[in-house]
Amino acid sequence: MQEPDLDGLRKRLDEHHDWPSEYMFKFIAPNRPEVVDAVLAVFPVEVHVERRLSGGGKYIALTIREVVANADAVFDRYRTVTAIGGIFAL
Repeated sequence: MQEPDLDGLRKRLDEHHDWPSEYMFKFIAPNRPEVVDAVLAVFPVEVHVERRLSGGGKYIALTIREVVANADAVFDRYRTVTAIGGIFAL
């Protein structure tokens, strides 16, 4: 995302959250242990993680809840995870 897009998203996040606040991250990833482990390594071990397999088991949906300091922390997490490759951020 470009900075003007992030500015608008940052404003909306700031309007809806009192930081620090719990944020729900959602990703769809190939259901391969090394990919799932790489995604989870981005987050502290104490986060709450929900996993749901796709019907055919080829993909896994990860919902991760973490208390973050601000909107920029949210953006940083998404940037780091999407850099892994093959991950869809929702």
